[in-house]
Amino acid sequence: MPKLPSKLQRPTLAMLPRVSDQLAFVYVNMARVERDDNGVHAVFRTEERGVERVYLPTASIAATFLGPGTSITQPASAQILRDGGVLILSGEAGAHFHGAVAHSSLTTKWLHLQAKQWADDNQRTEVAKRLYRLRFTDHSLVADKTIDQLRGMEGHRVKNAYRAMSQRHGIPFKRAYNPQEFDQSDPVNQALTTANQLLYGIVHSTLVAIGASPALGFIHTGSQYSFVYDIADLYKLDVAVPQAFASAKEDDPPGAVRRAMREDMRAFHLTRRVVADIQHVLDPDHQPGSGLRETDEDGIVHLWSPDRGPLKAGVNYGNDAEVG
Repeated sequence: MPKLPSKLQRPTLAMLPRVSDQLAFVYVNMARVERDDNGVHAVFRTEERGVERVYLPTASIAATFLGPGTSITQPASAQILRDGGVLILSGEAGAHFHGAVAHSSLTTKWLHLQAKQWADDNQRTEVAKRLYRLRFTDHSLVADKTIDQLRGMEGHRVKNAYRAMSQRHGIPFKRAYNPQEFDQSDPVNQALTTANQLLYGIVHSTLVAIGASPALGFIHTGSQYSFVYDIADLYKLDVAVPQAFASAKEDDPPGAVRRAMREDMRAFHLTRRVVADIQHVLDPDHQPGSGLRETDEDGIVHLWSPDRGPLKAGVNYGNDAEVG
């Protein structure tokens, strides 16, 4: 059998659906995820229903959350990653985020642009201001504000939103988050923690899927998830907070908010908005819908030169300069 060219042995970015077109997420708990000739499936074993197999549309899922009691085989993991998805290791109900694994066929365009602006204080300030402005529908209110002023306005916006939700649902509220004592929190705080962690997971998976760094934040700093928090804060008051308060009076607040978030994210076209907003804050002149496809340069390693630009790799440059 003839050997296939290397580019035909694995899917390229051009072969995969854009992350903005994928479903938001699937959460798997107390199961074994495997792959057979028909695709990737989760195997559930219970005394009441015996063995059940649920197939996962891996090419259409942006993030697969693996909760406690879940195991996954190497072929299943490889298939999810090859299909452009991100594997996320989470706690019960998605309420904790332990880490993520992404596929390797990524453009470096957004990472390079992000790092360049993050490392320059003036450019970083402009990106941070764009992030703050996206949170206000009336951009004229924040057009000429400093970072400190924008931070203060954001604090008032968030405080007012929580107060309004508390009054609307008749739930006294004080934010209390302790990941080590999740079960000791009141229902609304359990729901908020779950909703926020799900939102962080989706934003994280989208960042990774387009090749940006979750760690290089412009408003937040000092965490591997700084840019995740920057972007997730754009949607908390639209998606996570309303559904958390609405689910707080259910028998199982974490489960209720997880189901509600999944439906909301689909209706909200969240992954599409996350991609567009990331691209906008990093490159305001970017044309939506472009920039995620593989180009002739993607995946090709070059040597960097401060004077000559990218140089072809795999070449011996020993004769180019005198060696002391």
